[in-house]
Amino acid sequence: MTDLRDTYPHRIVALLLIAVVFCLAYAATPAPQKPDMSLRPKSFKRPEPTKPVTPVIPKVDRMDPNKFFLERADILYNNEEADSAAGRQVVSGNVMFRKMGTVLYCDSAYYYPETASMDAFGNVKMVQGDTLTVTSDFIYYDGLGQLARLRTAGRGKQVSLEHTSKGDGTRKHLFTDSLDYNLRSGLAYFNDGGRMYNQNLRTGARDTLVSLTGQYNTNSKVAEVTGNVRISNRSSRLTTDRMLYHTDTRTVDLVAPTQIYSGSDYISTNSGTYNMASGNATLDSRSYIAHHDERGNMTTLEGDSIVYNRALGRSEAFMFSNPAKNPRPMVITDTARHSILTGGYGYYSDSTKTAYARRYPLLKEFSRPDTIFLRADEVFVQTFNYGVKPRPRIILDERSTGVDSLLAAQTDEYNKNSEYHIAKAYNRARFFRNDIQGIADSITFVSRDSMLYLNRKPIVWSGDRMVAGSEIAVHFNDTTADRAYLPHNGLLVEALGEGFYNQLRANKMTAWLKDNSLSRLTADTDVRAILLPAEKDSTYNKMVHAFGDTLRLNMTDGSKLDRLTLFARQGNEVTGSVTPLYIAPKSQYYLPDFISLAGVSRFSEMADALALIARLRPAYAWYRKGWEDSLGELSFDLEEYFASPDMGIQSDESIISKR
Repeated sequence: MTDLRDTYPHRIVALLLIAVVFCLAYAATPAPQKPDMSLRPKSFKRPEPTKPVTPVIPKVDRMDPNKFFLERADILYNNEEADSAAGRQVVSGNVMFRKMGTVLYCDSAYYYPETASMDAFGNVKMVQGDTLTVTSDFIYYDGLGQLARLRTAGRGKQVSLEHTSKGDGTRKHLFTDSLDYNLRSGLAYFNDGGRMYNQNLRTGARDTLVSLTGQYNTNSKVAEVTGNVRISNRSSRLTTDRMLYHTDTRTVDLVAPTQIYSGSDYISTNSGTYNMASGNATLDSRSYIAHHDERGNMTTLEGDSIVYNRALGRSEAFMFSNPAKNPRPMVITDTARHSILTGGYGYYSDSTKTAYARRYPLLKEFSRPDTIFLRADEVFVQTFNYGVKPRPRIILDERSTGVDSLLAAQTDEYNKNSEYHIAKAYNRARFFRNDIQGIADSITFVSRDSMLYLNRKPIVWSGDRMVAGSEIAVHFNDTTADRAYLPHNGLLVEALGEGFYNQLRANKMTAWLKDNSLSRLTADTDVRAILLPAEKDSTYNKMVHAFGDTLRLNMTDGSKLDRLTLFARQGNEVTGSVTPLYIAPKSQYYLPDFISLAGVSRFSEMADALALIARLRPAYAWYRKGWEDSLGELSFDLEEYFASPDMGIQSDESIISKR
């Protein structure tokens, strides 16, 4: 049995050792620190409301067409001091505003609810329905004026406005550095240069419009632009300083000096309309058009107003009828074929190479040194090329007779494989050259061989001589008329003074001229002559009447008779008589054809009738304007001559019917 007294001290020692160990361990442990109360989150307690809390719903109509409303944003900033004072909200991230059918997207914006205004930034895009889209870097929108100012951040970026018109199937795309757009009126303005593309969605045809300043109306679809304006497409190019462009019809209103290149043609005008799609124009101011054919030849047309059709290659020109507008005649100039046609109205067709004029028309043909001036009620000029097969018929208007066409066609053998023009003047026509003048109801001029054909009551004067007949053909050389041909019922008259005349008639007659004087003449079939041969002292004392079938006449020194030979066919006889002048009766003074030309029935009336015929002879005197002349206004004498059934040598109907 163990003695408890022996173990008791040992237990006491062990307990003391354990206590010492615990004290040492406690002393080695760091003392706990006091917690920092400033690092703990603050807590705020909402003050108790002084009145019941209820949702605040804006008392505005969100369908108001005059205001933008915020639809969404990822973040809404609200600085109580700054933003509340400015009455704005700051939004960012997936921002969207709406105003009826208009939606605006951006990255961030300052929004002013009270005025429905905003400043939007970053990837700004405004969409109106499915027709209008505007994009920019910034937009400053005034809600009161509904004016959006769209700007870019530079670096080559531009404001873009895209407008699609479903009704007319066009899409407009406008690019500019800055754009102001009025949402109320639909007007878009730019002042720093703009470029618009207008494309037809069906055909793909596109016009490009460039200008310094301008505006585009999304309602009327009209662009009004100014400053270095250029509009072009594949077939037209137009430059001006100001114009209105109807994007739906692609029509341009011209309101300033304008130059147009339409296909191969050039147009200069001050006002009018031009269609970029068709190339047609209506010009209502003094305008100029230059047509260029496949050979590079140019024909120009000028008028107070012009209607131009590019597809037909046709231009119509008019002269103003109002004196207050300072009217000037229309002018057609063929530079390659050396002719100028003027009148109160006219047209030129490039496809048929035809020019036409009426209202006192005047044709000046200057392919030869001495210009021919041609007048009539109406004048045609047409160009032919007989190298083209089949050969065209030379009928220049519906009033041409078979005689006209036949005579003009005779030039074919002389001009095949050549290009030249034929001028046709009909109804009371008259022409003038310094050496020769004439009248007829229809005159045809062929430029290639300088042939002039006169039909229906023609008369031609040269110096003291006059020829008349049912038809006359005159040939011109480089300087003057050198041959006249009368195929039917020809009459040659030479004035000798004091009422006496040398006269010769025949069914067919050809006269050769030299230095404006008769040098040689042949007459065939039913020849009749009244001649007063000059004596050595240049006096006349006898009258010769001669009748036969063929006559040959040669002159020397321009007026002296060298030889006259009269022939008769087999079975016929040459007859004649010589009568002293002092005993010759008045009844022998004139041939019946001369009397018929004068249109009288009694010899006593011949003096007055011959005076009237002398007044029919065209005279020429230029005035300052270069269009009015004594050939222009039809005199009463000319009107009476062409209207009278008794005056003039009429066509032989039996001969014409055989032809």
